[in-house]
Amino acid sequence: SSGINAEYGEKRKLEIAARVQDIEEGNAIHKDVEQFHKENEAKTKEREARQRMLKQNYDEHIAMERRIVDAQSQQEKQRDEEIKLYANAKKKMAQLRKTREGELFQSFQDHQQAMVDHLAGLIKEQVDDEDSRIAKAVAERDAKRLLEEQNAKAKRANMQKEILKHRQESMRAQTLKMSEMEKDQALDLQRRIAEDQKYFQEQQERQACKKVEEDEIQGILCKQASEKSNKIQVEKHNELEGDKRSAQMVKEEEDEFQRYADAVIDLAKQRGRPVGPLIKAKNAGAGGGSGPIFEGKSNLRPSYQANDAYGNQLPRFANGAAKKTAQSSETNKRLGFVW
Repeated sequence: SSGINAEYGEKRKLEIAARVQDIEEGNAIHKDVEQFHKENEAKTKEREARQRMLKQNYDEHIAMERRIVDAQSQQEKQRDEEIKLYANAKKKMAQLRKTREGELFQSFQDHQQAMVDHLAGLIKEQVDDEDSRIAKAVAERDAKRLLEEQNAKAKRANMQKEILKHRQESMRAQTLKMSEMEKDQALDLQRRIAEDQKYFQEQQERQACKKVEEDEIQGILCKQASEKSNKIQVEKHNELEGDKRSAQMVKEEEDEFQRYADAVIDLAKQRGRPVGPLIKAKNAGAGGGSGPIFEGKSNLRPSYQANDAYGNQLPRFANGAAKKTAQSSETNKRLGFVW
């Protein structure tokens, strides 16, 4: 009874240890699953953050290009507006000059008419003292004309000064704007040149990488071609060696056959049998043909097709026994020695 209790207790301990091990393994698997989910979630967040950053960079690039285009458009509009203002100012100055010249001419005409009227009155009032009155009128007229001419000259000088001043101010403003515009264009040009140089450098680096890849591929292709050529040479060499071995085997078979044929012919002569077919079959060259020996390939004797002068096949008659023998025998065996 004590032995049974001990055995049961040992079995119970083993079951408890197995359960504890299963629980520990389950906890480890659960931890591994949680770690996998955490790592997967972290990778997903990192990928989403990278995508958001790429989209943000792309949006900023597009916005920068739009701002550059808007700035260029605004500069062109401002330049057109300044040209229009300059043209309008020049046109207005021409109109003012024309109007002022008309006013001066009308003033001169009015002055002449007033002088004529004044002289007429003087002539009517002072006929007796005509010389003195004329002299006085001429002096007054000259003085008045001189004064008016001086005033007109001063006005013209002032107007010309104002026009020149306005023109100089407009030219300075235009020069300043052109200088600022040229400066902006120079900065933009430098930026574009830097971007182009960066782009060209990247292209050159890509081409260099591509050239390295092409050289590697070319080296692999050359190696493969060399291996293929070596393989072909080896196969050709093996084929030639096989042909040599085959020719040697054919020669050995031919020698053995000649010895066998001589023995058979001698035996037939001793027994008084006809040896003509045997001597014909004994001729050198395998294949059983009726043509000459082909020395280029193992000394075969092939069968040649008989044709007439026009290329028509000539008839070749054979009895049933010969056809049966030809069908049942291999062509590389010697005909005549089939018994």
